[in-house]
Amino acid sequence: MKKGIAEVPGVKCGVGFGGIKKTIHKINRPDTLLIIFDQPSTFAAVFTQNEVKAAPIKVSQQIKGRISGIVANSGNANACTGNKGIQDASTMIQLAQKYSKTKEQFLVASTGVIGEPLPMDRIEKGIKEAAENLGKAKSTLPAEAIMTTDTFPKVAFEEGNGYVIGGIAKGAGMIDPSMATMLSFVATDVQISEKLLKIALQKAVEVSFNAITVDGDMSTNDCVFLVATGKSNVLIDENNFNEFKEKLTNLLRSLAYQIVKDGEGATKVARIKVKNANSKEQARKIARKIALSPLVKTALFGCDPNWGRIIAAAGAAQAGFIEEKAELKIGQYLLFKNGSKTNYNEEEVWKYMKNNEEITIELNLNQGTKEFEYLTCDFSYDYIKINAEYRT
Repeated sequence: MKKGIAEVPGVKCGVGFGGIKKTIHKINRPDTLLIIFDQPSTFAAVFTQNEVKAAPIKVSQQIKGRISGIVANSGNANACTGNKGIQDASTMIQLAQKYSKTKEQFLVASTGVIGEPLPMDRIEKGIKEAAENLGKAKSTLPAEAIMTTDTFPKVAFEEGNGYVIGGIAKGAGMIDPSMATMLSFVATDVQISEKLLKIALQKAVEVSFNAITVDGDMSTNDCVFLVATGKSNVLIDENNFNEFKEKLTNLLRSLAYQIVKDGEGATKVARIKVKNANSKEQARKIARKIALSPLVKTALFGCDPNWGRIIAAAGAAQAGFIEEKAELKIGQYLLFKNGSKTNYNEEEVWKYMKNNEEITIELNLNQGTKEFEYLTCDFSYDYIKINAEYRT
């Protein structure tokens, strides 16, 4: 059995089906998620940097102190819905409190179609059913309730020294920092201060969810919620903080990888590794520009070792790229060095790209010692089809 947030001590999950999104093709999975903590718990959160923020983001950003739960829905983003959207997001919290018999604060999240008002009768139906099923949603089921165009539920679990961390995520399209069209809910049973929890989350997000792209489009609803239930006897302080941060980073990287792997229509995952840069920021800018390039992404789909597109994208980052110093590899094959093409076997590189679902692109800048890695995926025919038909 795969483990996720429901397997963290102090967490109970329930899912419901409200029929929130009305479609021609029936959706046979839950669309409402309720997560309840045994006691009011410390939390940290990271939100989209899009200037257009959905109502649940605006409401959750105002939550302070401790929380007793998270309520979320798929099928409707509750974005660009004005004051009514704010009221509806607040009503979701009130309904979660009512049906779970909990008076403490809740975080709220939504994902789905932008610009449509929430169908509150169906929202209430889903929340009521989720509350009735609290504690019964295990493993991947909580993740299934927040899926939209996802083709599989995304879960991850890490064990530390006397504690655990479990999480779920959703996301397949409109993926680009900061952050992606993604929701991620993570819980741990450690005892930790709010200050340290926030630092850990920010650092872990920087190299996970904020280092991926599917299509370069930033969403209105992205959020990551990290909650510490305090059910274990482990106290996180300066002595074991780095270990905890590393475990959290591993978990978020796993969830981020699953999002890229499930990129709408994706057939390949690409690791863009920029090495020996003069700064981390330089490495990040160049890696991101390559990862975002539609020409690079379509070449990945065609298994075409078109190194010229990669080098052009690196230069387009305008981050001090020097082509005469750079070396470019796809897999183990050196394609570019000293400002020009090397004597490589085109067919061998094509076979490497054809036979592997994960492609490594390594760009050595030979300018310093810093590095950064970005995850991206290819663009296929199905990406256009999925997004052309999204609202139907």
